Amino acid sequence: MLTLPLTRRKLLKGGVAAACGCFFPWAAIAGPNSYYTQNSRRLLGEFDGVCLGVEQYLAPTAGREQAGAVAGLARETFARLLPNLPEVGGESNRNQINVLQAGWLAAIFTGMKAQGFSARDAGRLFYDLCESDLKATPAEKLLAEGEAYFSAENYAYLRTWAQWTRKRTYPGDWVATVVFGNGEDFDVGHDYSECGAVKYFQARDMAVIAPYFCLADFSLSRSQNTGLARSMTIAQGDPICDFRYKRGRRVTQDWDTETPRFTL
Repeated sequence: MLTLPLTRRKLLKGGVAAACGCFFPWAAIAGPNSYYTQNSRRLLGEFDGVCLGVEQYLAPTAGREQAGAVAGLARETFARLLPNLPEVGGESNRNQINVLQAGWLAAIFTGMKAQGFSARDAGRLFYDLCESDLKATPAEKLLAEGEAYFSAENYAYLRTWAQWTRKRTYPGDWVATVVFGNGEDFDVGHDYSECGAVKYFQARDMAVIAPYFCLADFSLSRSQNTGLARSMTIAQGDPICDFRYKRGRRVTQDWDTETPRFTL
């Protein structure tokens, strides 16, 4: 069973073909002491693990040679992208993992596009790798993380984090507002009025890949029993991304329900 080295669930634990980076508005923030420079060996090693998954996923249908070519170009691309990924403050920011994964998907899409694959193909590969990782994780661990999401400690953290995002310290970051429900429609949620992943993909002329990026949120919520529902995403042209969580609610959204609405 394939296991990826990083997934979105890590942020709950913390909080419960390349273009020149100089064209990006946040590139000046990155520098010799940036999070990416300081951790480059580890981050490149983790993406090597992702690329092994890419090869395993593609080889049965595309053949070993083409799968290897995709993974090889993805590795080269990510190595060039890494130093100029948007700075968001390192692992103290719950969205640092999302910045890294946006870089992963950009690199994977570059590798796949060069071999004739579509954005949908790249999005499906990314989605399936995330699903495989969740299946390889002990269920009790995921459920414990999900339960912790509804704790008073995490609610306090979310309030503080959302207030901080509205200071817009880092131009490439997300901007959020936390909302609390009545326990019937939902328990807790957050609205993103700015999405760092969408900013990144748009800056790289990859907006076509953006709608696929967050589909694994539903897989994670299903595994953690956190009952995510979402009706809008910035990637699809909506004004916000509206995440709503309700403990124990069945997650009904997934690849099959969401991708028919994609217009890019």
